[in-house]
Amino acid sequence: MTTTERPQNRRIDVMVPGPFAGPLSYQWQGPAPEPGMRVKAPLRNKTVVGVVVSSQPAEDSELTSLKPLVEVLDAVPLLDDALLKVAAWMGRYYLYDASSPYLLALPATLRKGEPAVTQQEPVLQLTVAGQHLEAEQLRGTKQREALKIMQARGPATATTLRQWGVERAHWQGLKKKRFVEEASSVTTARAPTGSLSSPPLALTEPQAHALHQLRDKAFNVVLVEGVTGSGKTEVYLQAMARTLAAGKRVLVLVPEIGLTPQTLSRFQQRFTDSLVALHSGLSDRQRHNAWMMACQGEASIVLGTRSAVLTPIPDLGLIVVDEEHDASYKQQDTLRYHARDVAVYRARQLNIPVMLGSATPSLESLHNAQQGRFHHALLPQRASGQKRQRIETIDMRAQTHEHGVSERLRHRIAQHLGSGHQVLLFLNRRGYAPSWFCGHCGWMADCPMCDARLTYHRGRHQLLCHHCGYQTPPVTTCPDCQSKDLLPLGAGTERAEEALTEWFPDIPILRFDRDTVSTEKRLHQQLERANQDGPAILVGTQMLAKGHHFERVTLVAIVDMDAGLFSADYRARERMGQLLVQVAGRAGRGELAGEVVLQSWHPDHPFFEPLLDQDYRRFAEQLLSERQRSGLPPYGFLACLRSDSAYPKQAEDLLGEMASTLLTQPGIRVFGPLPAILSRRAGKHRFILLVQSAKRSQLHSALEPLVRQYSRQQRHLSWHLDIDPLDLM
Repeated sequence: MTTTERPQNRRIDVMVPGPFAGPLSYQWQGPAPEPGMRVKAPLRNKTVVGVVVSSQPAEDSELTSLKPLVEVLDAVPLLDDALLKVAAWMGRYYLYDASSPYLLALPATLRKGEPAVTQQEPVLQLTVAGQHLEAEQLRGTKQREALKIMQARGPATATTLRQWGVERAHWQGLKKKRFVEEASSVTTARAPTGSLSSPPLALTEPQAHALHQLRDKAFNVVLVEGVTGSGKTEVYLQAMARTLAAGKRVLVLVPEIGLTPQTLSRFQQRFTDSLVALHSGLSDRQRHNAWMMACQGEASIVLGTRSAVLTPIPDLGLIVVDEEHDASYKQQDTLRYHARDVAVYRARQLNIPVMLGSATPSLESLHNAQQGRFHHALLPQRASGQKRQRIETIDMRAQTHEHGVSERLRHRIAQHLGSGHQVLLFLNRRGYAPSWFCGHCGWMADCPMCDARLTYHRGRHQLLCHHCGYQTPPVTTCPDCQSKDLLPLGAGTERAEEALTEWFPDIPILRFDRDTVSTEKRLHQQLERANQDGPAILVGTQMLAKGHHFERVTLVAIVDMDAGLFSADYRARERMGQLLVQVAGRAGRGELAGEVVLQSWHPDHPFFEPLLDQDYRRFAEQLLSERQRSGLPPYGFLACLRSDSAYPKQAEDLLGEMASTLLTQPGIRVFGPLPAILSRRAGKHRFILLVQSAKRSQLHSALEPLVRQYSRQQRHLSWHLDIDPLDLM
């Protein structure tokens, strides 16, 4: 640049955090930051980090009212053009703050303005002695396993070792013995190759057909509907191998952290290509490093939960969404997006294929398959060839029972344990008992902040609200009749564990719920115990239903699933049916035959009939027929406006105003305002307004002005909009 030249003035449009309908404009002199770069920008009386979405030359007169940017943080864009388009679509579709999808794509460290570089961890490698040591010479089982893994896989950071199942204590023990040392740098990851460290399995004819339907190098969606144990994961693995061999990378989404370790293990056993995991169980530093590896192309496979759908991945060639029906893919606060739908839109932008998999597909995905939008591949039989048996019901009206377990079920459990097998007892209520009850007058302890009962947790001797977190010691005198006859009523997982320990004192009882499995490490430990030889009882909530492979479980007992029969939420029966089929699928996954028993007070309810045959297709067709008659999704489009306030009239009146406006719009039906199913939570009264339309465009056209007109945070009042809601709580 000569001394007479001036840097060119530019107007930079930036997505900054806040309730803005679009980007804010700033001025900048000098080389223009490109879309997808981060900048620091002044906002009111502070400086924030935002994402550039556009840049253009401007005259001085156009810039007089614009503040200058503080700093450009990146030398190259972090978010590519396709991802920027996905973020823009999310803002339009979900009608939330325009900046939220852009910022959601970044880890917390980068949203704070930290440098976009990998924060190097020490690399651990085997010494010469460690490379040549026979693992069996070590006394500790864990150190032997750690040594075998490091001998097979080579140098790695502590974070990567942890993903491989090697904990800090294990490699530190090897380091003290001088079998492990710190290396100077990380070996650069190779480009995707698709080379295998273990051979693929032979595909059945339905599996081969499912894989054949996936067209590479073009946008297409394949819904793989396979019964539990039918080998959906093998189809994913072979589709991934094909993509990696073509030099493209793969994004795999799983619904929850609990599935991440076993999925990582499957991938690491199959592929030599590098991979990273992204989920909420990582620290900010771990997530930053994993995100940078994905962004810079150092990882060929990116495995993650919901938010990983927005991870920038160069040369992305395939997206896999496992358990696509799972409600965990739907964000339930702030930007209420559905990761499955975002994944499909992202694949369309990149012109690449998507594979959705489930034993119990969502009604939306089944409808898309019926309409020809998705290819539909069926895996009707288990890969082992075993047939699934009809689910046996136990009529609780004709049974004596204790702690929620009938005498007949207790006898069946004893039979399976006596044969040296495992039993899985499903009870979707954590805690000791769902109510604290007065045996004299019938009083029950309620949460003072919610319209909900307090659950008794015996381990901590507390009454706890599972909705707002309120807790208090149990009262010893009834506040209504002053009776001392207070006792826990009903059964939760804690009480079931206690009863099972009393009935089967020599059998290991492994409990899986949020109280006992609060971290990834504890979950891994429990799963390891479950895979040990000998009889055992696994008792837990729905975390046991999701994708876990228990080869030695021969009896699955579902203690109580009647609540879903009478819920006011129109999706409750769909969720209940999916859960029942998923839980039943944990039985007989190995070489041993399995059976499933369902306890019910309503065993003759017509809702159960197709599910007892584990015929999810017939069950789904019944629900689709009902939805079509009522115009509910997937045959119509729905949004839910929710308001909450300490003053119920304020919350109801706001939605009443909105309803009056919406009723003037063409093609719009409005239901409410109505009290939410949980009408009071954390001291706030909650109301909902359902907005329905046969056309998505009409629904959005009606709702968009409301979003602009009403501030989300008002005095003593807040409200939010949920497009395509999954629940009406």
